[in-house]
Amino acid sequence: MSAGPSEPRAPRVTAQVLSAAHSCVRRLWLRHHAAHAAAPVTEHGHVLRERGDENERRVAARFEGLVGPIWRREGSFEDAAAESLRWLRETRRPLWQPVLLTPDGRRSAQPDFLHWDGDDLVVLEVRLALRPAQRRDFALQLAHLRHVIAAAAGVEPARFEVSGGDGSVTPAVPLEAEAYEEIVRGAVQALASPDEPDLLRSHSACRRCMFYDHCWDRAEHERRIEILPEVHPDEAAAWHERGVRTIEDLAAFDTGRLPRGPRRLAAQRAVRVASAWRDDRAEWLQAPALPRPPIVWFDVEGDARGEEAETPIYLWGLAAENGTDEPAAESFLAGSGAAGDARAWEAFLARARALLDRQPGQRWVHWDASEPLWVRRYAERLGDPGGTAPRLLAACFDLKRELDRCVRLPLRSYSIKHVAPWMGFAWRNPEAGSEWSLARFDRARRTADPAERERALAEVREYNEDDLRAMRAVWAWLGANAPAGAPKGPPRRRPHP
Repeated sequence: MSAGPSEPRAPRVTAQVLSAAHSCVRRLWLRHHAAHAAAPVTEHGHVLRERGDENERRVAARFEGLVGPIWRREGSFEDAAAESLRWLRETRRPLWQPVLLTPDGRRSAQPDFLHWDGDDLVVLEVRLALRPAQRRDFALQLAHLRHVIAAAAGVEPARFEVSGGDGSVTPAVPLEAEAYEEIVRGAVQALASPDEPDLLRSHSACRRCMFYDHCWDRAEHERRIEILPEVHPDEAAAWHERGVRTIEDLAAFDTGRLPRGPRRLAAQRAVRVASAWRDDRAEWLQAPALPRPPIVWFDVEGDARGEEAETPIYLWGLAAENGTDEPAAESFLAGSGAAGDARAWEAFLARARALLDRQPGQRWVHWDASEPLWVRRYAERLGDPGGTAPRLLAACFDLKRELDRCVRLPLRSYSIKHVAPWMGFAWRNPEAGSEWSLARFDRARRTADPAERERALAEVREYNEDDLRAMRAVWAWLGANAPAGAPKGPPRRRPHP
């Protein structure tokens, strides 16, 4: 009599499993049970992977007698583990991408580098992320490496280090063993469950997840209150206890049932937003105070690594509004290296100075805080000989802040990419976005083909121009749809930053 089908083996606990469990248990479950629901890797994702590999190769070049990479994402994982253990036990050579397996085979780890400092074993991880040594998820991964290395090789790592994108090496501290084991238990339990976790985090936490469409499109279809920006994830359970689960439930909720104070005020805001969603309309809080021409639309394109990037801002974009025709966009693209970064900044400053000199009362309209933030940082990094940055900062006007102050919209996010389309605007390339733009710029810098380079840069310029046009569309919509009594003149200037 033949044996029946064997039970599928439980997935191994890896650093990637624990990282997913730490950020979102639903993401962990989906990766194991419904990987088909994941979005394909974006061009930006491939760029990040290439950058990570390049950074790892730079670190590898520092070691003499380096063995590896032992694991090349192919072949037998168990054979790679046996080879890694042999090198680790019989030699003092540094190892690149070794594989370690616990004796029971239930946990595995792949540190970037293992090397010896005398009799001390050192774990060196390579990361592009900003300040990884300060992040709890990174500390969790180090705790996993510590546990698996000790169990597999009988050696407790003496210290842990992280090499950043700038080549610096800093010490790092693993998570406490008790906290690590608690997260492992939670991950194993989540993976064993047949049911998808009913969890939705904030939009900002979810928007870059591979399962964003799966989770958020379903939640919007189900009209769940968690999609509303005014309903914090930590508050959802309290709403559920009151019988409020859908947008329609919330729109009909009587806030008089709540005691006076901040809780009632927050609930009143949430109810107003739910009403806007229910009726697919704008809910006005007050009239906007919009600037009138002269206006300069202002938008920058930057690297997500910020100050750690070679070129934090690779494009400075603007368009001067004259109140009649659609303004022509201008862009100042950074060239390669520090010199190219400085030239773009200087050219942008010169143009800003000319515009401010010609029309001293103009406002520079941007979306959210990135633009003034980077004007300040670049003035500190590269200088501002003509004293233009303070004048520009004084002229800045945050259109998103004004929209937040005045109106609520039936949208899951108040990103310009959600707001402008609701008001009728469309980007010429619907696939374009900030990460897409960075990937195109990176491709332009890497290619040796001048024609391909120019095509990619033209796409980056077009995307930035559309961002400027999107702000103009939002400004026009606010002005046309504001309730009666909206101010006719420009708002009072904010004090000098």
